[in-house]
Formats: sequence, structure tokens, C-alpha cells
Amino acid sequence: MRKNKSGFTLIELLVVIVIIGILVGITLFVYRGAQGRARDAQRQTDIANIQKALELYYDDNGSYPIPSGTTSAVGNTWYSSGDNSWMNFAIAMLNATNKLPNDPTNTSNGSPLTANNYVYGYTTGSYCGKTSGQWYILVYRLEGAKEKKATGDCSTNEIGDGYYNTNGSSYARVTR
Repeated sequence: MRKNKSGFTLIELLVVIVIIGILVGITLFVYRGAQGRARDAQRQTDIANIQKALELYYDDNGSYPIPSGTTSAVGNTWYSSGDNSWMNFAIAMLNATNKLPNDPTNTSNGSPLTANNYVYGYTTGSYCGKTSGQWYILVYRLEGAKEKKATGDCSTNEIGDGYYNTNGSSYARVTR
């Protein structure tokens, strides 16, 4: 008499394990991409909100906030969300916004001009043929494609593409 054995062979088990491994790998890859796109969407929303607050500040004061003597990771004429200088920016903007957002990742002690640092940076100065407070630039980093938004004339001592597109930085520049 013949016995009927039931069960799986070793080959069948290995095939199932490999298929499950491939599905898990694809799922993780897609999930990580979705997280990056969500953080980028948050960054774009944050930058738009900061720009609105800066315009409210300008309407009230006739100029944009001028950082000076800060201890930012970028320089002494910058505010950076990666260090304590961002709190000074938040205090300066208090009448224009209740809360100044930080980058979703917010690399501490980081500069938005350095590769792989996810922070927001703000400055104004004597560029674009304007005096300090009559223009500003917000620098940030996206995990996807870079973007640039420039409003107003910046033909003298121009600042933008050549400087901020290094290392993948994106920027929003407004001149009055």
C-alpha cells in the first residue's frame, strides 16, 4: 500500500519566501517615496506660508526683517531653522504669524546650502540693486526636483540660480 504524504516541498517554500521578499521590497520602496513626497508638499506649504507672513510684515513695517549679528550656521546675516537664529526670526515675525514653521526633517546645526541638510534659510541684503529689507530669499531643500520661484526684478548684483542651485537647494526670491 502506498502512503499519501501531504505538505510542501523545500522548493515550493523557497519560491513563496522569495515572492514575499520581493513584494515587501517593492512596498518599502514605494512607501519611502511617498514619505518624501509628503515632506516636500509640507515644505512647499511652509514656504508659501512664510512668504505670506513676510508680506504681512512688509505691509506693517515697510521692509522685510533684516537679520544681523545672528549665530546662524549659514552666516551672520541669515536666519536658519537648523539653529537658534530661527527663534530670533520667529520673534521678529510675531505680529505677522503665530508660528514660524520648521522643515519636517530639520537637520540641526544645518545650512540649506549644504548637501543633505533639510532646513529653511532666510536672508536679505544689498543685492538685486536693492537695499536690505527690500528683497529676500528663502532657501530650502526638496527631496524631489529642485524648484525656484523668483518675483520682481533682480538684474543688478543678481542672486539666485548660480548660487542656490548648488548642492540641490531650492529657493524663493522676492524683490520689491
